[in-house]
Amino acid sequence: MIRLTAGLATALALLLASLPPAGAAKVDTTLPELVATEPPAVDGTARQGRTLKAFPGRWTPEREETRYRWLRDGVPIRGAKERRHRLTALDVGARISLRVQVRAAGHAWTTADSPRTRRVDHATPVRRRVTYSVTSRGRIATRVRAFARLAQETYDDARGWRAGGVQFRRVPRGGDFTLVLAEARLVPSFSPTCSATWSCRVGRFVIINQERWKHASPAWNAAGRSLRDYRHLVVNHETGHWLGRGHVGCSGSGPAPVMMQQSKGTGGCSFNPWPLPWER
Repeated sequence: MIRLTAGLATALALLLASLPPAGAAKVDTTLPELVATEPPAVDGTARQGRTLKAFPGRWTPEREETRYRWLRDGVPIRGAKERRHRLTALDVGARISLRVQVRAAGHAWTTADSPRTRRVDHATPVRRRVTYSVTSRGRIATRVRAFARLAQETYDDARGWRAGGVQFRRVPRGGDFTLVLAEARLVPSFSPTCSATWSCRVGRFVIINQERWKHASPAWNAAGRSLRDYRHLVVNHETGHWLGRGHVGCSGSGPAPVMMQQSKGTGGCSFNPWPLPWER
């Protein structure tokens, strides 16, 4: 057994106290960051289909490594890590910015963001303006305000009828057509051709069956698709009838047309809530 003198024991205690706890990460000396003499910026037109180009800024000392990250309303865009970013339908209505990380020998990674662009415009200018109002019929368990909000999001989406140049604006009363959230049993009251099982369009009325709005359809659910996408589908489909589009089929592969009766199945095509380019 080894016996320690009082002095040696004190020295050992001080040494142990100075060591980091077990499992603690090793602390490196902090390196200085680079200094931006000119901040990052985004070059290009904020319009769907256009390509934005990153200007990484100017740095002291001169940067040796650079990383890019594109942001949509401040949130990183999945996979957008190149110097250029092509604007898609998902970017429409958002403000795009650039995050740059730079490094040089003897310096730490340094991060800087560019200013945001103006809101990204649709690729297609407005060719037709449509107004509509929202109402309900019967006993409605869904909040009509939430229904109206998602319907407007559907109409504004760059993947929808807006891609064909149709702009929809909600008004308090009247309008060119009325969007109705109806209790299932009352859907046939609009016309004998309507069913309590499905949604319908009759004259100026675009009628969404509350049961379909709440639960989608068996075929849609069996495919594992989301309820939100079904709601986009049913609004686009029934509004498409008001726009003058009739039912169509599919070739047996690829995305189904939005004017196909996808609630009942797709015949081998993939479920799709948005009008195809040739439908718009």
